[in-house]
Amino acid sequence: MTIVLYHYIRVIGQRKMNIHDDLNLLSLPFLVIVLAIVVGVFLVLLVNSMTTFTREGINFLIGSNWSPSSETYQILPALTGTFYTSVIAVLLALPISLGLVAFTYEYMPITIRETIKSALYYAAAIPTVVYGIWGLEFVVPAVRKFIEFWGLTASPTGQSILAGAIVLAFMNIPYMSLIISEVYGKIPFTYIEAMHSLGALGYERLRIKYGMVKGAVLGASLLVFGKCVGETTAVSMVVGNSFNLALSPLMPGITISSLIVNYVSETSLYNYMTGALFAAALVMLVSSSLFILLGMWVARRLVIGGGEWGG
Repeated sequence: MTIVLYHYIRVIGQRKMNIHDDLNLLSLPFLVIVLAIVVGVFLVLLVNSMTTFTREGINFLIGSNWSPSSETYQILPALTGTFYTSVIAVLLALPISLGLVAFTYEYMPITIRETIKSALYYAAAIPTVVYGIWGLEFVVPAVRKFIEFWGLTASPTGQSILAGAIVLAFMNIPYMSLIISEVYGKIPFTYIEAMHSLGALGYERLRIKYGMVKGAVLGASLLVFGKCVGETTAVSMVVGNSFNLALSPLMPGITISSLIVNYVSETSLYNYMTGALFAAALVMLVSSSLFILLGMWVARRLVIGGGEWGG
């Protein structure tokens, strides 16, 4: 790293460049540092996971037996719980985000619109533990009352996959809304004038405009899904942390992140649990990264690189 820094400082001293070249050269070492940290984290997880992958093989991903007493570690319930919760969260967050963006841009004056966007930035920065406490005090009792009212066979406490998904959805509505609004607000005014001239009002105009930004909508959904996969604190507080293959969203379940939180304090008692948790973290990291990168690629391909809005 020192050699890289020295090289670019020497180049800057010898060459006369414009401000963009200077900024590119000055920022490159920091990019290298960030990439080195990411690669380092991946390698640490991979090295510490090898024992588990060697012992369990593919059963680590497709098996349902998590038994510290027999040193058997398989994460299928946690893996399915992670994706189950994330899918429901995205499905809940998407229509609310679309409605919020439409309401903000179609019916609010510019001053109020900017206030709403500032509030969304603030909401996106709220610590996840705050959402977790809110979920524990409001969402979980609401789910429990829903179960009791309909007499359903489900979690008696209200802690469930659904509760975790609702908390995740509300955590990510500001994030998703801001991504979509950045593109929605840049639709050329000439297009809007054309819609008015053709008599497109209300729902028709909204449908056309969302058709123009469908790439941003899809990209935001994938980014939020990847973000949900890696969420820890809030989900651990409300999902129930029951290691079973929950088919109903009203049943308690577990995610990979909550699995790690629940068992990390017991690693010193068992020989292979540490490696299993590292392997679970590696699976979570790869899954989250893939969906985030896919979301960024979709947003760039369909919104920026496509040559037209959403095309």
